[in-house]
Amino acid sequence: MFCKYPPFSTRVGFLTIALCLWAPVSHAELLADAVESALRYHPGVEAAIANRDAYAQERKEQWAEHFPSLNLRGSGGRVYGDNSTSRGLTVTRGAAYSPLWEGSATLTQPLFDGFETFNRVDAAQMRQNSATYNIVDVRENLALRTVIAYLDVLRSREALEKVNLHKKLLEDYRTRIQKMVNEGAADESMVVQAQDIAKQLESTMVDLEGQLKSSNAQYAELTGHMPDDPMERPVPRPDVIPDVADEAVVYAKQNHPALKAAQSTEQALAYDADAEKQFYYPDVNGEFSYLKRDQVDEIGGEVIDAKAVVRLNWDISLAGGQVARMRKAQQRQYEGRAKRAETERTIEREIRTAFSDLETAQARVNLQNDRVSINERLFKNYQAQFEGARVNLLQLLQSDNAVFNTKLGLMNSEYRLVASRFAVLASMGRLQEALTTLPARADDK
Repeated sequence: MFCKYPPFSTRVGFLTIALCLWAPVSHAELLADAVESALRYHPGVEAAIANRDAYAQERKEQWAEHFPSLNLRGSGGRVYGDNSTSRGLTVTRGAAYSPLWEGSATLTQPLFDGFETFNRVDAAQMRQNSATYNIVDVRENLALRTVIAYLDVLRSREALEKVNLHKKLLEDYRTRIQKMVNEGAADESMVVQAQDIAKQLESTMVDLEGQLKSSNAQYAELTGHMPDDPMERPVPRPDVIPDVADEAVVYAKQNHPALKAAQSTEQALAYDADAEKQFYYPDVNGEFSYLKRDQVDEIGGEVIDAKAVVRLNWDISLAGGQVARMRKAQQRQYEGRAKRAETERTIEREIRTAFSDLETAQARVNLQNDRVSINERLFKNYQAQFEGARVNLLQLLQSDNAVFNTKLGLMNSEYRLVASRFAVLASMGRLQEALTTLPARADDK
């Protein structure tokens, strides 16, 4: 029986995929090269960086509220006036026409706003921090997807190479059996059974060819180029993988970028809730203004108005709108707290699942090694019995094919073990740290 498997899924769930074949290849594009290419140039990373930079500008926008604002106004034209001034200065009529030129400048300095600006600035800073950690998390997920694509391409290529070699061996068996049938030394059913084994192999080849095309497309989408030829089987760094899941959970709760992003978002919502409490206090502003108006004397003449005042403004919603807005912000804060707790639980679950899969994968490698040894001994016995005419050529073919299938199973288990180790790193948020020289933080552009 030949293994069949779908394309890799995302995050830890991809461990259930069958990674069937491996063959040694020459020096080529390393997994680290592929991951670094994806992290540098993938649009998803660029979008996350742009989001972080947008929040940085939002913080500057909120910080600017601490400083004075300057309002400049100007107007010009012709006016008509009919008022006590025009009537008092005009003998023949009670109105007048005049050209009008007017300009004003007002400088306003916020003095007190119920601490709203301080809280808005802190909230914007927390959102910027969250977006920064989100870049790291986006890169972490992208690194895992690239690992999956890389393994899928490598597996498909090596599988086709192995299957092609085995196909030649099966064809040799079939030719020898056909010759025996032609000479009357074997039954026709032996040829049919040999053909059925060959057809199973051809079916596997068709699946592999389709999977290789799909894997190439996925790889190109992530890295921006088709897979280089050849590629090398990756080996995870053992020094960054803890011995037990509890150690990984402790590390992740302190360092996982997704959890840090959720914590920053929760804190931003808390600052938003505090900012909405500003309605308990009046707004106090210092204002310096200068107005100059030029018009005919009949409707007032030239006017100069200069002021330096302190203004107090207190908006109070009699229907409770401000209280409702404050309570809404508090509920958003509670929502952020719950999402942070949910993220923490999700990370712990993924870590423990990854370690469980790692243990299972290691056990399967040991079992498959035993199966390979057993089938190889059985094949050697069949070879000896074939020389003594105690078994026929079809039985020898079936035993040889069983050896091939158990070796495929071993390679599948070995690949699953490699994948499990990468999955542990991904669940901890340390995958890109283990694969690339790029900083695991998002402060770079």
